[in-house]
Amino acid sequence: MEALKLAYVLHRFPKLSETFIIREISYLRAQGMDVTIFSLLSPKQGPIHSQASELLPYVRYSPMFSWSILKSQLYFIRKSPTCYLRAFANTVAQIYRTPKTLLLGLALFPKSVHFARQMELLNVRHVHAHFAWLGGIAAGVTSELLGISVTIHTHAFDLFEQDRRDVRRRLEAATRIITVSEYNAAYIRELLPAAKVDVVRCGVDADCFQPKAERSISDSVSILSVGRLIEKKGHQYLIDACMLLAQRGLRFRCYIVGTGPLHRVLQQRIDRHGLQARVELVGALQEDRILKLNQGCNIFALPCVVSGSGDRDGLPVALMEAMACGLPVVSTPVTGIPELVDDGRNGFLVNQRDVDSLANALEQLILDSALRARMGQEARQTVLKRFRIQDNTAKLAATFREISQNCKDRLAVATG
Repeated sequence: MEALKLAYVLHRFPKLSETFIIREISYLRAQGMDVTIFSLLSPKQGPIHSQASELLPYVRYSPMFSWSILKSQLYFIRKSPTCYLRAFANTVAQIYRTPKTLLLGLALFPKSVHFARQMELLNVRHVHAHFAWLGGIAAGVTSELLGISVTIHTHAFDLFEQDRRDVRRRLEAATRIITVSEYNAAYIRELLPAAKVDVVRCGVDADCFQPKAERSISDSVSILSVGRLIEKKGHQYLIDACMLLAQRGLRFRCYIVGTGPLHRVLQQRIDRHGLQARVELVGALQEDRILKLNQGCNIFALPCVVSGSGDRDGLPVALMEAMACGLPVVSTPVTGIPELVDDGRNGFLVNQRDVDSLANALEQLILDSALRARMGQEARQTVLKRFRIQDNTAKLAATFREISQNCKDRLAVATG
């Protein structure tokens, strides 16, 4: 079978908080997909996962302005001024309600056109974008200019924190919409009742993320949380729950991995509660160190909430990684999380912002090692059955091939 030439359009590659995309592309290439990555923005300084380093030869970057970018504009203007102007008009129509996104979108439009020219030279047959935001907007530009199929993979902030009218316009440009949960799919169908939506969940490599043969035995139980330090992750409620656990005389340590704008606020909360010896903001870690923490800790907690702006999680990969390592989890029934966490079987779900219930669930797991073991085993089985990245990328690859073939068939009929 000839390898499908596929373009991934991302707003930034690599990005430490988007390791699921790195893994996805690696597995797609392993399954015979000829994937080229187009990164709208340059990577930030910081640690890079080894899988990301392996993909760097397949990444295309571009400065904001160059002679090559200008030549690409002139090429498409000469080739089809109507398509070029329509691509520009569609871009503005998707973002004009949000000044910040409008400025970004307009600044990146010439680069999107340049990427379209590079895709044409590479004979790319399908474009895929993660997030119905900058990547989705740029993918729409390339589809308009080249007339090829495009899919947009939606997650969380790109659906819920953006203007609903803008989200609708972006999704309308897609040949098909892909999302990570049934919750998201139902939301998208409210926006676009006739939309074709496929649910393809993110996944984890369960051969890599697996339990250690034996966890260390200690009187003190360790709680792990991994996620950006932003409101929707609910870390402030986890810290408050840890205060209650400390007041109850329980022995535990809590490690919160991640960086973000709430770092200072969360540290102040830890200090105010006198939890410096119990709760640690670890900062950003590479995947191998996160794996070791998942294998060494006893409980995983991520009490997600719907933020004041409406942002919320889609289906956190950090939960899947912990469950693959045999950890019982404590989270909330927000968005697609109940599709992963079965309350009382592989973890506990407590109401968002309910600190007492969160503390009670953690206390139950801290005091009952047999319960932790039983739930941890169920958690891993859940991942093996429905959240293996090998299975989910195979489904994604089949979707890409189907869409590309349908477009090829339609073109053959149209040209007689």
